[in-house]
Amino acid sequence: MISDQKRREDLGLEYYKKIIHRCFRCGYCKFTGDSIDINCPSYKKFKFESFSTGGRMWLIYALINNELEWSDYMSKILYACTTCGNCGENCKLLSRKLGQGFAVDIIELARAEAFKNGFCSEKAINFGNHTAKEHNPYLEKHEDRLSWLPDDFENPEDPDIGYFVGCTSSYREKELARNTYEVLKKIGVKFAIFQDEWCCGSPLLRTGQREIALSQAQHNIELFKNKNIKTVVTSCAGCYRTIKEDYSRIFYNEFSEDKLPFEVLHISEYIKKLLDENKIEFKKNLDQKRIVTYHDPCHLGRHAGLYDDPREIIKKIPGIELVEMRKNRGDATCCGAGGGVKAGFSEWALEMASIRIEEALKTGAEILMTTCPFCEHNFIDAIKEHNYDIQVLDLVNFLNELL
Repeated sequence: MISDQKRREDLGLEYYKKIIHRCFRCGYCKFTGDSIDINCPSYKKFKFESFSTGGRMWLIYALINNELEWSDYMSKILYACTTCGNCGENCKLLSRKLGQGFAVDIIELARAEAFKNGFCSEKAINFGNHTAKEHNPYLEKHEDRLSWLPDDFENPEDPDIGYFVGCTSSYREKELARNTYEVLKKIGVKFAIFQDEWCCGSPLLRTGQREIALSQAQHNIELFKNKNIKTVVTSCAGCYRTIKEDYSRIFYNEFSEDKLPFEVLHISEYIKKLLDENKIEFKKNLDQKRIVTYHDPCHLGRHAGLYDDPREIIKKIPGIELVEMRKNRGDATCCGAGGGVKAGFSEWALEMASIRIEEALKTGAEILMTTCPFCEHNFIDAIKEHNYDIQVLDLVNFLNELL
């Protein structure tokens, strides 16, 4: 019997044709619950129905029926979306049947059609081509992926976990890679890091370049399978969502029979587990009380449902007071960096980061903490642009100082 998931992958947008037609543009996808807060970053920016999820659904439906032709403007509408998933969080009809991520799935499939029809941005195509060659979207050499790693590190013969570093930590946020390495050493876990790790495929999936993403995924699945890694840990929210959700949901029919051959944990899940087992203790108290607010990355929160573990870790740190922003968890404001928007609409990405930082400032927090290097990078860019008086830290970077 062909699985429903396999039918979805074979049929693409056709699988969703009737479902898209059921979207009657009620407007819930644009707003937060029953309030007048605009939750859709794209609609908030462009103030035009086509840039809302409901509007995109009807444009996609017209494309499926050949009632609308591809154009540069149609491409802009599709790619001017952070794929944050807040629309599905507030959808009152289709998300009940299909899950909260259905709208993001449809938009990403539509982007795959845009790519096939030659309406993907040149910048996105360039990083896709580079990923096919060098296995990262940052136009860096694959041989430099582990340039941050100490020369004396050797993989143990029987590792407890495999640390999937990810491209952003390997090439742009190396501090996160180094601190994750240090945290894993301090807690005494046997971990492996592989030079032959490839891009998880997230930037490619988000921009419609699915075939290249498929090749990256297949390689990584086979790498960890052949190394007999039973638990993969990542410190990047995007890698986590892609390996845990996309590999299982999209790719497993191709490569690994009925399920992934390994468990996937975000570093916050792994640390929380060890804290619960009393295998970690904080050996260093802060000199003074610090007020922290936590930003939920879209890929970790709405896309994967991981909200509690980072908060529980923060609450266990001596001298820390956690205060919540008004919009948090499933209602959290997107940082603005996802879905290819950071690359394609850089000024708008900074605008969205500024909105979130101002929400954090209203809490009185000294530190804006997150668990995603992409969010951290975009926040830091916005702080430099506007001189905001707040510190941005990844949870792992903070923990390394306290262990």
